[in-house]
This record gives sequence, structure tokens and C-alpha cells, in this order.
Amino acid sequence: MYYKGNKSTIFITKDRELNNTPIVFLHGFLGSSKSWKNIRNKINYPSLAIDIPGHGKSSFNNLSSTYYFKDFSNELYLALSDLDIKKIHLCGYSLGARLALAFSSIYPKMVSTLLLESGTVGLNDKEEKEERLSKDLNKSTRIKENLNEFVKDWEKLDFFSKQKVRNNDDFLSQREIRLTHDKFQLSKSLEVFSLGNMPYMMNNYTKLSFPVIIINGKDDIKFIKEGRVMLNANKNSNQYIINNAGHNVHLENPELYIDTISPFFKEDITFT
Repeated sequence: MYYKGNKSTIFITKDRELNNTPIVFLHGFLGSSKSWKNIRNKINYPSLAIDIPGHGKSSFNNLSSTYYFKDFSNELYLALSDLDIKKIHLCGYSLGARLALAFSSIYPKMVSTLLLESGTVGLNDKEEKEERLSKDLNKSTRIKENLNEFVKDWEKLDFFSKQKVRNNDDFLSQREIRLTHDKFQLSKSLEVFSLGNMPYMMNNYTKLSFPVIIINGKDDIKFIKEGRVMLNANKNSNQYIINNAGHNVHLENPELYIDTISPFFKEDITFT
């Protein structure tokens, strides 16, 4: 289904029957709602998956207009309200984790559990933010010039070095997703959702009063440290480090990923 907002059109794939608190999945950069297909099929719990604007079937209504993290949060909220959904478990990976945190900060009463896979609260240093934005703007230009070449280089990053060996079928499916995006929409998405444009959210994060599940792959040292920072900043959080996985845990070790998150959808969770 589609939700047409003022600034973007959001595509949602959902189960036929939803309970009162479904899982909402948000993919990473270059992914789509299809990236969660394997997890959603196996988890045995009602869910929805979102195409983030610029990815898959979701789009920015005007490529020339400004768009912010809060715009996505507001339009996702309205889309869920259209479905009469009042409470969700929110699960985001990488870029999706950043957007999930932003949404949870604006609409905390709608979130029952927040799951952040390879997430971060953002950058606090102004120079770091400017440097990251500059790099992402260069990548955005490269996407418009040649998406295929960009994807080839993207898959060579250390983050993803073991994906093909650990789960070749899903790796190839993910490659297909990456290559089917509209290059102009995708380029806009990278500009809009760059880590350099993300508000620093530590203060918001410390105030979250619902359970926060932090998930990192054992090989992803950088984001394990990011996760540790979040763990220490909020008493309602727990961190899980998954063996035989890097940045994309749900692709590299889907079985252990499912075993880790499934218990949180069976009953209300509190940490002590």
C-alpha cells in the first residue's frame, strides 16, 4: 500500500492480519522493504516493512524540496495512523536504526520496543558532521553518474566483506535490490539522510522509557562501541552481540538474529 504525504510517498508492505502492536521494519541504505523478507517470513509475528523515501517504491514528491529526519517521522506516523495502528515494535538497521531513533524521540507513546541494529545516536562534533556530509554528497553525485559502479564499490566495503560467504542467497537478493533503485531518488535519499544531517540524539535517547534492544555483529567493532555508548546512556537498554556477523546482522546470521529478537514480541519486557 502507499501513503501519499506532503513531502514523500511511502510504500508499506504488510501482513494481511495485524495485531495491536505489529513490528515495523526499517531497512538500511540501498535496501528496501524486501530486505526484511527472510526475517519476516520466519519470525512468526505480524509485521510491516517500509521503503524509506528514495528507495524501492517510496519516493520524494519533489527532488528539489528540503526534507529532514523529522519529515520522515511525521509522515510515517500519519501512514501508521491511516492503518489505525496505535502502538508498534520498531526495528531499524543502520540508516533505518537512525530513523527509528528519530521517530521514537518524536512519538515515544507509539513505541513499545525499539530495536536498533548497528545504530548510533549521531555525531556531536560540528567538523565531523561537515566532513561526513561532504563525503555523502560526493557519493550522491557518483550514484547519479553510475549506480552500477557505485554498488560494486559499496559491496567492497569492509562492513560487508563476509556477507557473500555467510549468506550468498540473501547477498545476491540484496544486490538485486541495490541495483533496481531510481538513481535520482536514491541520490536524494543519501543527501537527506546523511549522518552529517542527522540531529545528535543522545539527549533524546537518554529519555526513552521503553525497552531498547541494541544489536551488533561481533565483527563490527566500530558499532559495538557505538552500542556500548547507548547501553551506558539508558537504563532501559540491553546490548546483544551476535557471533558470525558484521554490520548487517540480520543478513549474515539470520537464525541467531531471529532467536535474539523473538522473545521481545511475546510479552511486555522490562529490564532490571
